[in-house]
Amino acid sequence: MNVQPSPHAILIDCLAQDGLLAEAQELDDLLRRVAWTTGSEFAGEFGLALKKLKAAHWGRMSDRTKQAFKTAAAAVRQVWPKMGL
Repeated sequence: MNVQPSPHAILIDCLAQDGLLAEAQELDDLLRRVAWTTGSEFAGEFGLALKKLKAAHWGRMSDRTKQAFKTAAAAVRQVWPKMGL
């Protein structure tokens, strides 16, 4: 069985590679350390963190990280289409 990492995990790895360690840790905590009641609750909170991340650090992100961000944002928009990502 070939298990692919989630777009959220890929973004976290890319952020860490770009040196945005605190930001990567914040998203990692949301992904792996919080017990969410529903998947839509997780998507909403992750989406809010993405908005904050984009506003503060878009210019510091590599092209690879920006692509990973767009992929993770698309996953959030599937649940929250009006998130504005």
